[in-house]
Amino acid sequence: MFPLRDVTPQRRIITTLVKNWGDHKPDLKIDFNNHCAYCHSYDGFRHTWFEVDHFVPKVFFAPLGNISLTQYDNLVYSCKFCNNNKHNKWPSKSETIFNNGIEGFEDPGTQLYESHFYRTTNGAIMWKTPLGKWMYTEAFKFDQRERGIRLLWNLNQLRITIKKLDPIVSNLTPSDPNYLRLYSQLSRFAIEYFRYHDQLIEYYSSL
Repeated sequence: MFPLRDVTPQRRIITTLVKNWGDHKPDLKIDFNNHCAYCHSYDGFRHTWFEVDHFVPKVFFAPLGNISLTQYDNLVYSCKFCNNNKHNKWPSKSETIFNNGIEGFEDPGTQLYESHFYRTTNGAIMWKTPLGKWMYTEAFKFDQRERGIRLLWNLNQLRITIKKLDPIVSNLTPSDPNYLRLYSQLSRFAIEYFRYHDQLIEYYSSL
């Protein structure tokens, strides 16, 4: 069992006035560590668009005027799949009540969000609370997206490993006793990365 996310994202306090909520996308990308806030897919594989989601859907708060359309602490960096699945789902119908413990949402900019999920050893997302189950099946449909989520997680783990190992190998000379072993490992990871990437492109091209 693994945690859903390696690092809990933290929104900075940003009060800069912008004309459109999409103008906050570069800052959200930084605060959410280049990952979808909900499924934690990395945004560098070009498998889909990444968008700005209103955590509390604007259809509920806009008429009341208590939350600005560009208010940073209500915005989320989200992949298109999570954003489209979430859409205007908001069971409480209240801008101040996120969930009732069984249905609703947890702010993905907090550690509470990841307490509802875990990763299996093959990278799939699973729920571990009643609220997590609702988000898993009803809100984001992680169950219907399992293969894509697994491919993205495994590919990203390989990316991280290669990124760490490559500079180590680059700084060794062929005469170093560790060079051949580490170079072979790096080559194996690179081949696995290539294969996972091909599977990822094939999978998302078929959707």
